[in-house]
Amino acid sequence: MIKKMILFLVLIASFANAQISDLNNYKYAIVPSKFGFQNIPNEYRLNILTKMYLEQFGFTTYLNTDAMPEELLNNNCNKVYVDVISNGSFITTKLKIILKDCKNTILFTSAEGRSKEKDYNLAYNEALREALQSFKTLNYKYTPIAEIEIKKDEKEFKGVDFKKD
Repeated sequence: MIKKMILFLVLIASFANAQISDLNNYKYAIVPSKFGFQNIPNEYRLNILTKMYLEQFGFTTYLNTDAMPEELLNNNCNKVYVDVISNGSFITTKLKIILKDCKNTILFTSAEGRSKEKDYNLAYNEALREALQSFKTLNYKYTPIAEIEIKKDEKEFKGVDFKKD
């Protein structure tokens, strides 16, 4: 009986740790008002565009300067942090989108969006939109961790006999 209980606890702990990296467990996405490569907040309207697209993909999204609900503020690990990285050169504008959790672990990196436009406003917008296309493959749908654990427990332990040995 004790062995089965220990096994049960180990399985639950390992399952909970494995689920932390699942993007569907995160309800919120936080977009900074200024990415590292930008000189001013929302330069080229990239931050608002990122927020808008993430909302279309199902995330509840806030800029880090927005007023946020208590649920979001009280739990630091129920959100992903969005970053856009510029790897551009003189000729090509290149952007990647990275989603990180509260422990700074990378959960998702988009494909690189590219543009050869000369106008920076057009180039950054085109590259960002191309990078955002990677989110279509995610099939994101928020599923709370507690809901997943209940379903998994029902499947794994239906046949377990908890009678004394």
